[in-house]
Amino acid sequence: MMIIRNIFDFEIGYLAKSPCKDCPRREDIPECTDRCPILEEIQILLARGVSCTGRHPFLES
Repeated sequence: MMIIRNIFDFEIGYLAKSPCKDCPRREDIPECTDRCPILEEIQILLARGVSCTGRHPFLES
């Protein structure tokens, strides 16, 4: 899957509360995290983001 970085982190926002807090399968944490569709959507959205902090150590010498 190709990730197109077209959303800045301030456009994505932030999580006010973990989706796991109210999950009916909470007793299965952390085993359930690899197959959770909600966490997968969050990870995909965050992976598309471009950091606006200006701190990119991989670009520094």
